[in-house]
Amino acid sequence: MNRARVPSGDSSTMGALLPEALLDVITEGVTVFDADGRFTYLNTVAERVLGASREQLLGRRVGEVFPDFHETPLGSAAQRALIDRISITVEAFYAPQDVWLEASMVPHGHHLVVLLRDVTARRLAEVAQEKSASRLSLLQEMTAKLSAAVSTEEVGAVLVRGAKEATGATLGWVGLVEPEGQALRMVASEGVPDELMRQYTRLRLDAQLPLTRAFVSGESEWLGSIADFEARYPHLVEFVRASPSKAGAYVPMRAKDMSLGAITLAFLEPRAFDEADRGFMMALAHQGALAFDRARLFDREQMARAEAESLVMAQVRARRELEAVAWRQRFLSEASTLLAGSLDYTTTMESLARLVVPELADLCAVDMLTEEGRVEHLALAHAVPERLELAREVVRGNPIDLSSEHGAGRVLRTGQPEWYPDVSDAALATLDRPSRVMTMLRELGIRSFICVPLVARGRVLGCLSLLQTVSNRHYAEADLRLAEELAHRAAFNVDNARLYREAQEAIRLRDEFLSIASHELKTPLTSLRLQLSLLERIMSPESLARVSGKLGGAHRQVDRLASLVSTLLDVSRIATRRISLELSEVDLTLAVREALERLREVFVQAGCDVTFQSWEPVVGRWDALRLDQVIVNLLTNAAKYGQGQPITVTVEADQEQARLTVRDEGIGIAAEALPRLFGRFERAVSVRHYGGLGLGLYISRQIIEALGGRVSVDSRPGEGSTFTVELPRGGPRP
Repeated sequence: MNRARVPSGDSSTMGALLPEALLDVITEGVTVFDADGRFTYLNTVAERVLGASREQLLGRRVGEVFPDFHETPLGSAAQRALIDRISITVEAFYAPQDVWLEASMVPHGHHLVVLLRDVTARRLAEVAQEKSASRLSLLQEMTAKLSAAVSTEEVGAVLVRGAKEATGATLGWVGLVEPEGQALRMVASEGVPDELMRQYTRLRLDAQLPLTRAFVSGESEWLGSIADFEARYPHLVEFVRASPSKAGAYVPMRAKDMSLGAITLAFLEPRAFDEADRGFMMALAHQGALAFDRARLFDREQMARAEAESLVMAQVRARRELEAVAWRQRFLSEASTLLAGSLDYTTTMESLARLVVPELADLCAVDMLTEEGRVEHLALAHAVPERLELAREVVRGNPIDLSSEHGAGRVLRTGQPEWYPDVSDAALATLDRPSRVMTMLRELGIRSFICVPLVARGRVLGCLSLLQTVSNRHYAEADLRLAEELAHRAAFNVDNARLYREAQEAIRLRDEFLSIASHELKTPLTSLRLQLSLLERIMSPESLARVSGKLGGAHRQVDRLASLVSTLLDVSRIATRRISLELSEVDLTLAVREALERLREVFVQAGCDVTFQSWEPVVGRWDALRLDQVIVNLLTNAAKYGQGQPITVTVEADQEQARLTVRDEGIGIAAEALPRLFGRFERAVSVRHYGGLGLGLYISRQIIEALGGRVSVDSRPGEGSTFTVELPRGGPRP
């Protein structure tokens, strides 16, 4: 291989690095620049990464080869590394090769060594992941909007507008198949010129167009360029050349194994439809199909009412339908009243099951998912009380399997309903169940089955199972819709009940805290104030004069404690992270010294020798009162649990962070207690031997985090504990 050599003046530099043969086989690109920015060395990988040979680069200034280099992030990092004599790693886009590079700049003598790595694949993967998340969010938003649309026209308008915006298409067109099945009728469009609008109002299915072929075949057509049109639809090439759009996606809309229509999305520039693009557009089409399927029910009802005004037989059918709708409304109204009557959802679900039987089912079962993902059977009702025990035996012998491909297990897993108008003996025979269970299932006499999920805020909470047995009725689609609406209202009740239970628990904890705090904190403070006042009254003037300063200091400390009590009583505000801060310049070293002085008697009574290590003021922007609260909590904690053992307090800092460390050599903390140590009302030792509310560390952590810092603990039983607080000296971020 013909390779350029390093100039002789630079051989010592390269010799101080690595042998040239080794540099040529490593996976990273290696380049070396002198102080004037000239290339003095590059290995084979660097030639490939930079897209230039050694003969083209060696001895030349980087600015001559790449004129805009100094204005790029790579150039800025190189200048900084040379000037500040520090190693820098930067990631930037390298336009000449259309790649992303990770460059490590390492000063070496009067030279700069640059290690280059191609990270394009990782960057592209990150972009793809972000794009996928964005598309998922868009799809969820579109699903919500489509669910709110009622009529076919509304669904079409929402679908075409949303799909066009989500994909960046220049125009969109949605058509539904006509009842006769001979043509696609346009129901909505966006960005279609008027002259094309007239041609595309109705498209016959035998037309040789991508859209009609996609509908008939059920397979999407992806035409990303003129070349694609030439290969598949040569008769359309001139039309495409004259149009503003040069690429198109033609996707069929299917729901329940039935083709309802198709959607066209055209794009201004040629594009490649990758798997993500295709999956996203097909998902949009599927959601649109489901929405159109729902809208068809609304349209049919509207048409039935219109026909009822002119046809006698239609009037009879419409009356019956209206009666059925009225019954459903009355039933739902009664169910809503029942569901709203209690926030105990267990009792409510049992009452709901009894309401459903026999109005909507001969047998009704309610099953819920626990927080741990287990299935909990909640309620069961049967139209024939004598057969209820048999139904219970079936439930016990046939537990719900969340991995099942059919039935309640699939509904709980997927959140999709199941509807079986006719359940035959042959269908039951396909179930893989013990013979005893199969005998009981046949004895129940199942004729028809509906299972609908209880879904609230996008989460499956449980399922409602409805069975027709003794009445020999069969469920229709309207029954499925009614069951879904009933499940929706039941899920709303269950969700509200759970939220109410959580709120009640939060209120209970708050009330418990307020009660304990009032007795634990206010009472001794009041007593202390009375004792100080009594001392002032009974002392002689001479004695009072000698200790007046001490008594004044004691009064000030009582006032300080009273202020802290008021702050602690506002723990609900602390728990919701709405801590009010009054930021100012605070010297952490001075704050610790003052706290140690105030707590001198505490340490004497505990028998703890305290060593304070700090060499200079450490000033930061913090809340003085809140910071003092943290310091006192940690120091008193060390005295309480480290009785008779030495305590070491250290304050240190760098330019960005201040660090406070409190080390005791006391009883220590068990490993299983560490994760909950900073929780509310939590403690690592028995309350019988160590008093307190269990709030000190919880409040300290909330204050530290509000100040933008963090607290950690390192402890082992019998070896003491070390609490470390780290605070940004600039204060919390806005």
